[in-house]
Amino acid sequence: MILLLGGTSESLAVADDLNAHHYSFVLSVTTDYGAELALKHAQNVCKQTLTPETFHHFFVENHIKVIVDATHPFARVISQTVIEAAKKEGIPYIRYERTGLLGQEEGLKLVRSTAEACQYLLKFQGNIYLSTGSKTAPDYAKQLDVSRLHVRVLPTERVMKLLTDAGYQANQIDAIQGPFSVELNVELFKHAQAVAVVTKESGKQGGVQEKIQACRQLNIPCVVIKRPEISYPKKVTEIAALEKELEGLR
Repeated sequence: MILLLGGTSESLAVADDLNAHHYSFVLSVTTDYGAELALKHAQNVCKQTLTPETFHHFFVENHIKVIVDATHPFARVISQTVIEAAKKEGIPYIRYERTGLLGQEEGLKLVRSTAEACQYLLKFQGNIYLSTGSKTAPDYAKQLDVSRLHVRVLPTERVMKLLTDAGYQANQIDAIQGPFSVELNVELFKHAQAVAVVTKESGKQGGVQEKIQACRQLNIPCVVIKRPEISYPKKVTEIAALEKELEGLR
């Protein structure tokens, strides 16, 4: 049995490929929304947060022989935790991650953390559009004036409560599910009267290129938080390469 760690569109593509090649697998997610999407691509879906205390029991109970980590590039803690657990249990670990596409370009500011992004944004006056997800939205609210922030998030009850508790008002929230075209990004950024946009280096599927292009059309800076650097035991960036690795473990 393969443990596929999900929560990204890439993990759903991996699930479809595993089904096509008749692999037995369980797709692990951590949210109700993730489980709802996962059930359309996998027969066995597990909604729980795996921890160092629960990994051994989960591996044994589900007869896990291989781990494919297709979590979000910014889910550093879970990836590092799983790497350690796989090493301890002697289970092969494969990281599947989309390739980053960014370089130093005009109008693009690359930073390594939320704190660095906030430090850079302090030089701007006006509204900041956050397209970095809900998890770090409270951090921006603490480090910048929350009244000048506009955030785009998934439309779930849990996320709305998180933002409300952090001080965001309803008119500061775009609760909408992607994908987002360049044109839609332009309209959303204009509507928020944004003087800068913040996003994460999430690759092609994450829509980062569309955000960058929208910023260029509006002549405003796009601040991109680079994905964390992790030393993966084994990493592939293409489905074909993943297939090859799994075939060798059969």
